[in-house]
Amino acid sequence: MANKYENRVKKVFDKISSYSEAFLVTNLKNIRYLTGFKGTFAIALLTWTGCYIFVDFRYSEQAKKEATGEIICFKDSWIDTLKKLIEEMHIKKLSFEVTCTYETFLKLRDNTKLELVPEHYVIENIRAVKEDEEINNIKEAIKIAENAFLQNKHIIKEGITEKTIAKMVENTIKEHSDSLPFPVIVASGENSSMPHWRHSNRILKRGDFVIIDWGAEYNGYFCDMTRTFIIGEASEKQKEIYEIVNNANLQAIETCRVDIEAKGIDAVARNLIKQSGYGENFGHATGHGVGLDVHELPKISAQSEETIKPGMIFTIEPGIYIEGFGGVRIEDMVAVKENSVEVLTTLSKDLEIL
Repeated sequence: MANKYENRVKKVFDKISSYSEAFLVTNLKNIRYLTGFKGTFAIALLTWTGCYIFVDFRYSEQAKKEATGEIICFKDSWIDTLKKLIEEMHIKKLSFEVTCTYETFLKLRDNTKLELVPEHYVIENIRAVKEDEEINNIKEAIKIAENAFLQNKHIIKEGITEKTIAKMVENTIKEHSDSLPFPVIVASGENSSMPHWRHSNRILKRGDFVIIDWGAEYNGYFCDMTRTFIIGEASEKQKEIYEIVNNANLQAIETCRVDIEAKGIDAVARNLIKQSGYGENFGHATGHGVGLDVHELPKISAQSEETIKPGMIFTIEPGIYIEGFGGVRIEDMVAVKENSVEVLTTLSKDLEIL
């Protein structure tokens, strides 16, 4: 187990070794990735000689059981304890995550002898390429999420509220999952034109679009998926929009492969929707990475600068949203391999009228 974390730390130093002597990590998900520690507070200092994990009394025992590295239990101030260690180790150049707080940056800057080097998502880029164990965890999370949905699919019908559906799915997920990546989204009727609507007491009506967006967690790893249904009967316009989004989803997935630019995948889905006359109604990215965070690298968007690599797992989720009419989103998760692409989500994408 230790080798896994040691190898990850080595990958970080392979990125920064030419210009920095140590790396201060404050992002808890990155600390978990590099050390195995699952607590809700810790600071990590990565050095060539080892990894130091700073915790207070609340987490000292847990850290000893979970974390790979030397545990330092501070009593008053972690920043003062950190500064003392930096001085003892004669560290002159310290890398830090750009996501650290401004307060932390100011306190580090007080040490005029220390050169601070901001790092832009070095660890997050490493995390974007999943190891086999991580991929298996995500697959298990998908099984939990899909089974929870299927157990409750029969309640999605005219007369039930968005909130009831959401709570039923959430409760089923929680029976098999330690946490939810986000509250289940159930957006019906006019609410379905809002991509990140949560859910309400609105009652499902005949002719409604219903978008359901949900996920689960397994061993700290998340999944994310979306399906759209129609209640009772579908209009021709609803069928048209659904088919456009489904085709955009399928074609974007077909485009996924090693060495393609992420923005190229986005362009396939976006151009199809634009050519169909609904370009102004698709305003979010086509996808995002999923792992220890439900939204992580790579970004599958027009602004993305990433290139797809083997081991990357991300969503493909085009949509069309028309204010006052409703919306459609279809979201799958895919894993890119050296010579193929695996669609991890398995639920049907055929138009279903419930």
